[in-house]
Amino acid sequence: MEAEEYGVLKNALAAKKDPGEVAIAFTKPTREAFVPGQTEQPQLEEHFSRSWKSVIEIAIDTPHEKQEPLVDILRAIQQQNVADSEEASEIEIWGDKVKVWKDMPLFGAQAREIWNRAPGTNSNNDLSASQWQNINAFLARLTALSSSIPAFDFSLYAIWTLRSAFENEESKEVDRRAGEMWFLYAGEVIERLSREGKVFDGKIAREGGEFEGKGWRGFNRERLEVWKEGVR
Repeated sequence: MEAEEYGVLKNALAAKKDPGEVAIAFTKPTREAFVPGQTEQPQLEEHFSRSWKSVIEIAIDTPHEKQEPLVDILRAIQQQNVADSEEASEIEIWGDKVKVWKDMPLFGAQAREIWNRAPGTNSNNDLSASQWQNINAFLARLTALSSSIPAFDFSLYAIWTLRSAFENEESKEVDRRAGEMWFLYAGEVIERLSREGKVFDGKIAREGGEFEGKGWRGFNRERLEVWKEGVR
């Protein structure tokens, strides 16, 4: 059965509706289930998961060059007010305190889930090459806005894709195509983070096999040059 949120997005994009109008309709089911000022609201987890799954499923099937309207809608959703005050919009979910919709609760979890369906991972429903390119482009478009909207920061996903594309001896064309999307839509952010040397905890952003021993933990100038050489 098609989720209500999926239908709202699909119809809105086809009709080229105003993003603000779409955001109101899209968030309605969650808004009706929300209890202002109540920290623990387990009933919302299903609403968030269903909502973000709808966004991502549409993103993977939308050609990357045509995704701007979907990005505009997501920006409008992120700016929705679910309560009279920001404080009243705060809930605790998966052990973290987040604000609805400002912090995009569980969007990252849905994005991580789609990464488990990357081409060649032998999941029950692997993405096609074009879908993999599209979802990378979509998260790159969001990351390009992350300076003003921190909840849109998916720079770690950039590293995962760029590592697969350009840091392994036997990289695949499908990964290289996906890696190109990050420079096409979030190139300035990648350059800035590389200059700033942004790092992540542990080995989650470690180097690929071809550069074993570099000790990379995130963005840096040397790594940037490897990626840029790869996309040339």
